[in-house]
Amino acid sequence: MKIYYDIVKKENLKDEHRNVFSEMLQKQGKVKGNMMSKADRCKMICIAKDDSKVVSIGAIKRKTDSDFSNDNSGLEDLADQFEWELGYLFTENDSERKGFASTIVRLLIDNYGDGNLMASTEISKNPVMVKILEKNGFRLFGRPWKSNIHENYLGLFLKFK
Repeated sequence: MKIYYDIVKKENLKDEHRNVFSEMLQKQGKVKGNMMSKADRCKMICIAKDDSKVVSIGAIKRKTDSDFSNDNSGLEDLADQFEWELGYLFTENDSERKGFASTIVRLLIDNYGDGNLMASTEISKNPVMVKILEKNGFRLFGRPWKSNIHENYLGLFLKFK
């Protein structure tokens, strides 16, 4: 078993990356819109493979402005301090709890460099991701809000430089 992580910056994206990324987001089922265009919103993506099988993805993408709104976290006054978001994290069910998401988060943050970074995740439905974010310097700010895509409550996690 060989584990491989590929960090791809926006300027190096190819259709093969877009295809893999799109397929994984479709499996995740928590993203709306044209999946093929999602990688193009990103500053960088990470694709993890176990041998040749894609098992996990993540990205640094343009922030979701609405997460800061008064209807959601209620932190509109902080929105201008953030441009990028850690997101699109997904791991195949049979590869969960093997450290893929944790490694992807660390690699993306390391490659991102300095600057504020935000993330949103399901608070009670995804406690593992909450722990990963907290371990990497993110803290929950504002109030939770109900997702427009699924029935779970989201929280806004912020990492200040």
